[in-house]
Amino acid sequence: MALLNKHLQRGQVETIGLVVIVILLLFIGIFALSFSVKDEEVDENILTLKANALRSSLLKTSICNITIKDEIGNCIDNSPECFSDCPQFNLVVEGILKDSLENEGYSFKSGNVKMGNCADKITSVSDVVNGQKIEIAVCRR
Repeated sequence: MALLNKHLQRGQVETIGLVVIVILLLFIGIFALSFSVKDEEVDENILTLKANALRSSLLKTSICNITIKDEIGNCIDNSPECFSDCPQFNLVVEGILKDSLENEGYSFKSGNVKMGNCADKITSVSDVVNGQKIEIAVCRR
């Protein structure tokens, strides 16, 4: 009888140990899952900040003693101040965007001018120049 009790106690201890291991694995899984979900949210916030900072810095950049924002306005009126024509100015803006983002994709819209292409993107806060909306977006990875 004592041998049977000892054997039953040993079985109970093994069962409790197994339950503890399963509970630990469950907590580890929940902990890992919470971090993987937060990473996507953080990435989206970083891309939003990046898009807004890029728009702000691009529009405040000066070339030929005039800001890009003012030159965009001049191109909307079809009278660029710093360049001989607007397509030449657009090439400069495109170069600045490519250099600023290095290997990341982007999208730029200003009136009928469109540069870059993103299927899935985070768009900056838009700005309005001479009634035309200016938007810059950074592509999601």
